[in-house]
Amino acid sequence: MIHIAVIIITYHRNQGLVKLLTELRRQQCHDSTRLFRLTTIIVDNDCEGFAAASVEPFKLVSELNIRYIVEPTLGIPLARNAGIAAVPDDAEFFCFIDDDEWPGHTWIDELLKTQRATGADCVQGGVIPVYPEAAPKRLVKIGIFNGIHYVDKVSLKEGASCNVLISTAFIRRTGLRFDKRLRMTGGSDYLFFKQAIALGMRIVGSAEATVYEDIPMNRMTLRWICQRHYRCGNTFYISERLSGTRIDLFKWTRLGVSHICRGFVTLPTLLFLPHYGMRSIMHLSRGAGIIAGICGYKYEEYSPKGLARDRSTQISR
Repeated sequence: MIHIAVIIITYHRNQGLVKLLTELRRQQCHDSTRLFRLTTIIVDNDCEGFAAASVEPFKLVSELNIRYIVEPTLGIPLARNAGIAAVPDDAEFFCFIDDDEWPGHTWIDELLKTQRATGADCVQGGVIPVYPEAAPKRLVKIGIFNGIHYVDKVSLKEGASCNVLISTAFIRRTGLRFDKRLRMTGGSDYLFFKQAIALGMRIVGSAEATVYEDIPMNRMTLRWICQRHYRCGNTFYISERLSGTRIDLFKWTRLGVSHICRGFVTLPTLLFLPHYGMRSIMHLSRGAGIIAGICGYKYEEYSPKGLARDRSTQISR
């Protein structure tokens, strides 16, 4: 029986958390060689324990074996590190899944299937977006919120914490943790997996270990899209400044200029091909974020001020 810890970082998303835990308890195994048991570690990144009441009914569910932890200091990397610290000693692997996602019934089984077939230190699964009925068709059609898909067992050069299985032995051997310097910016998972690969981690994709992500209506606005692409460009460059080489920084500088040039050149398509024109805005926003990083500006989307400004984007992990 393989012991697996599932780490869930949550902040003021009780409805999504309840849905996630409900689906997590329904995990199935299709091969007796991959029988597993779960420990579910919920890290509430709120000093007042906002999620406690929602978690309480699930503490009686033996399939989940709930461990509820409060990380009072706001910051995604701090909460992730608290989750890693709570992984039981005998757990062979641990997973991360976001609190606005929920897994298919064979999620864990498919992650294990790919890991056993490849011997990889880390298995990355895909994310399928689920849109509200009133979602603007033009935004859905352009693919701004397209899901993440992987070819099965193919090696990857980066990873993300939205749907991933990680070897506990690798983490304990290397002592790797999420960088608290990115506690308010986002992007700490990008840096984490970049550092992990440098330490020898092998990451492979799983085609079938998918999870589903709710896309709320308040994300389907031009303001949110620009903000998210700006933040991504900025945090990726900041991450490179923390761990990359001068060659890496040069590549990202060139990429930022490329995004801006491409955005300006294609911007007139907004007049007659608005779907493609939206992509121009995405390029401009991402390029602007990179250039801001080059100039030393760190955009803190998850600072208390930023959370108060836009609750809908507070913990999109």
